Amino acid sequence: MHYYYDVLGNFDENYLEFYEWEKNDPFTLIKKVPLVRINNKDMLDLLTYKIQIKSSWLEKYKEKTTLKNSKEKPLIILFSSTKTSILLEFDENGKSMYCSKLLVEDENNCNEYAYSMKEISVPYEKLEKLETRKEFRKALEDKKVLKTELKMLEEETNLEKCQFIYYEWFGSLENDFNKMIKDCKKELEKDYNLKMHQIAELVKLTYRERL
Repeated sequence: MHYYYDVLGNFDENYLEFYEWEKNDPFTLIKKVPLVRINNKDMLDLLTYKIQIKSSWLEKYKEKTTLKNSKEKPLIILFSSTKTSILLEFDENGKSMYCSKLLVEDENNCNEYAYSMKEISVPYEKLEKLETRKEFRKALEDKKVLKTELKMLEEETNLEKCQFIYYEWFGSLENDFNKMIKDCKKELEKDYNLKMHQIAELVKLTYRERL
């Protein structure tokens, strides 16, 4: 069995690219993890679907992963196609629960090491498809902030704050409450841009100032 040592994981139900990681994420410091080389087709499936692996195949990997500063031994396997490397965590029945991409240096080192290994056939079946995000994590977060704020403004019919946000967003004064809400919602349907980020940060600032 091959192992890879000292790797950082950022596990979620869907993959987060390394450049989307944030300092407050619940990172997992892995001291030792089994490394399995797979072919490109299987890697594409693992990047696209939740999978179910036969429990009998997984048996030899149980209790093999060790974490830093923890006695837990989760069932985590590091898969590499020599071009891409990912971490998958499985439940006791062999279903993939969480996944993680790697930092660039770790991925390059892992792919290089896997190149000298023999490909292994993994007995898995594809389950539900992973969510495909059309926008970056930060874009989704900012849009969520703005959608939530617009909903609250509607519920409270907060004309003054709506006018403030509208002016900062569009650079013009408006008195029609419904038009302002409609224009803002329509704007949110567009691709993420710097102005959306600025308004989202402004909205968050208005709440911090209350504390």
